[in-house]
Amino acid sequence: MYSMKRASELLGIPVVTIRAWENRYGVISPNRSSGGHRLLSEEDLAKLSFLKDQIQKNGLKISEAARLLQQSESVPAEPDQEQAPKRPISGRSYDGLVDKLYTDLISFNALQADKTIDLAFALYDFEETFRCILVPVLYRIGAEWEAGKIAVVQEHFASETIMRRLSALYRVYPVDPDLPAVLAFCPEGERHHLGLLSFSLFLRKRGVNVLYAGPDTPFQDLEAIIGGQNISFVAISVTDTRYIDKLMEWIETAARHNPQLRFLLGGAAFDGQAARRKVKANVRYLSADEWEDWHHA
Repeated sequence: MYSMKRASELLGIPVVTIRAWENRYGVISPNRSSGGHRLLSEEDLAKLSFLKDQIQKNGLKISEAARLLQQSESVPAEPDQEQAPKRPISGRSYDGLVDKLYTDLISFNALQADKTIDLAFALYDFEETFRCILVPVLYRIGAEWEAGKIAVVQEHFASETIMRRLSALYRVYPVDPDLPAVLAFCPEGERHHLGLLSFSLFLRKRGVNVLYAGPDTPFQDLEAIIGGQNISFVAISVTDTRYIDKLMEWIETAARHNPQLRFLLGGAAFDGQAARRKVKANVRYLSADEWEDWHHA
């Protein structure tokens, strides 16, 4: 918990301004110490930071920024979410942001979608935003496209908007030269790279030097990159099982030339045990809940 003075120092917002925003718009709900002093939580600070950014970077009035913040928390949850990916048990409800971002995207409202994503990143860290907001939105959009409820152009617009935001984050995180280097790619033909990009961002946030080759990467010349850039790990994401056989052939060859190389494989194509081929190379099939343990492959 933070005192009002400490919050002011951390955020660069005058105490009088914080109190005015609290009293006029009710954007934060400080607790009280035994002495009656206001104590702000991490979530309060995130909300204040979001308001400040909307005013300074996006030119909004405080009333507009406060309204945007309040809208994200007032949208009722959709009842039919039984098949959606499971969310972390944290006592938080993300449904307001999920529903709002979904509406922004299928309405082709890029400006509002960016503001909603800004709010999500202000309130939660990257992993929580990705797993609890962005993934459920993309799942919902994909399911509704398959059901014929939305057009393919809406699905493409939504995917590209979110991908653009994730790509922009990639340049923010510094690299620790003492950590092993990772080459990340999807094999030839595989174009779905959201999961790969997310894992790469997860690594970059922790200081790992990730060479992100992206989707539909030809196998040609990859071994030259591995040797020239001192690659220790290769992270590969596959959603279509048609690309597994050729990928495994390449892994076997790359491992013979680089015996210390380790391979991290993920994606929907490896969900079933039948797709998890046994090879002589040092291969690990890595699910999202095992990301923290990636380097112990």
